[in-house]
Amino acid sequence: MSTETPVSVQILRESEIDERLDARLRSFLISIFPNWESIFRKRRAWHDAPPVFTVLATEPSGKIVGHVAVVERTISTEWNARFAIASFQGVSVIPERRGSGLSTRLLDVALEESKRVGYPFAALFCREPLVRFYQRNGWKLPYDSMIMWRDRELPIHMQSDYPMYRELGSTPFPEGAIDVHNPF
Repeated sequence: MSTETPVSVQILRESEIDERLDARLRSFLISIFPNWESIFRKRRAWHDAPPVFTVLATEPSGKIVGHVAVVERTISTEWNARFAIASFQGVSVIPERRGSGLSTRLLDVALEESKRVGYPFAALFCREPLVRFYQRNGWKLPYDSMIMWRDRELPIHMQSDYPMYRELGSTPFPEGAIDVHNPF
């Protein structure tokens, strides 16, 4: 019999996140990503893209134990095809919950909601040690480059240099180089 405290997973739209919860979420993200404290002191997402929705895991006490933010991005191909996609950020679980399946549960909920909203693809950027975890969960590395752009002429230096994607429907992920932008 497991003595682990149960976890509730919920999807929150931005309108459901008040100032108090926003501050708690930013504190949680700082605890997981201390190198990004300067960003998370001000907002909950990188590169000026507010989340469309957040998947949150909490214990009955209200303690935050896991998080995935989904922001909308635009990808464009070398043939100038454009798609609005779900971009996953801040995928995280507290250390004592890692290995419990909670990360997979959070990702599955975020993928299902992204598909329900109508995004054809999901994408994320991770570090090399996490590539195998994501691959086990159905994520793929692109064959060609996938670069995040601040605007149409300035690439963003990414600390997480392994882009990955998931197809959320029947549309195949585009071939060739992919540029990732804020929505436009």
